Amino acid sequence: MIYVVRYLLVGLYTLFWAALAMGVAVVDRSGQGVLWISRQWVRWICATCGICIEAEGLESLDPGRSYVFMTNHQSAVDVGAIIATLPGDWRFVAKRELTWIPFFGWALALHRHVIVDRRNNARAVASMKRAAERIRSGTSVIIFPEGTRSPTGELLPFKSGGFHLAIQAQAPIVPATISGSHHITPKGSLRILSGTVKITYGEPIPTAGLRVEDRHALMERVRGAIQRGYDPGLQDGAGVRDPEHGPRRDPSAARPS
Repeated sequence: MIYVVRYLLVGLYTLFWAALAMGVAVVDRSGQGVLWISRQWVRWICATCGICIEAEGLESLDPGRSYVFMTNHQSAVDVGAIIATLPGDWRFVAKRELTWIPFFGWALALHRHVIVDRRNNARAVASMKRAAERIRSGTSVIIFPEGTRSPTGELLPFKSGGFHLAIQAQAPIVPATISGSHHITPKGSLRILSGTVKITYGEPIPTAGLRVEDRHALMERVRGAIQRGYDPGLQDGAGVRDPEHGPRRDPSAARPS
């Protein structure tokens, strides 16, 4: 029953804050008002569901420059972790299907995130060109290079579009690793558990002077950096709490010493 209540509250929060964001986006073209609203939306959801979001590594970033952030994707909570922790002016690179979600998707489009139609190659290429221009003008972008959520928390194969974008814009890539979120909202499950999600922002990886043919080596470098950023305990489910059945057993306790 508690999961039903949580979903109802999350739905109500989304309706309220997304409707407000749509109105603000019309009059505030800077996007800062919508970012503030997005952070309040995430805070309400986390407070209701008992989710704690932690971040580390932001001190290695230059607030005066733009980046291409690339992160693993294993849960719906990942978007909230980024919204709650990442300062500055940034936009998501999102698939077109997300804009069809009532209120949330409409706010996404109005906030001028980079919308990519993956079924139309010409439109997708045009979207990436516009994204490169925005990066060069000072706006960072966030990309999930796997293209979809991982059902197990293990990294899926990367798509190359984001690496083309980073090289085209000559912008550093910041590898970011989200740990523990796939236990909070498992893919294919309707449960929202409680616990800690951690996002680790790695050292920027330069792309200056790289060409398109260098993208595969760049992809492997970013993939390795994301893998090194995992918090093993959180990835194993340590600290996750089921509101109906209490804390989960620490998986490490079953391992031989």
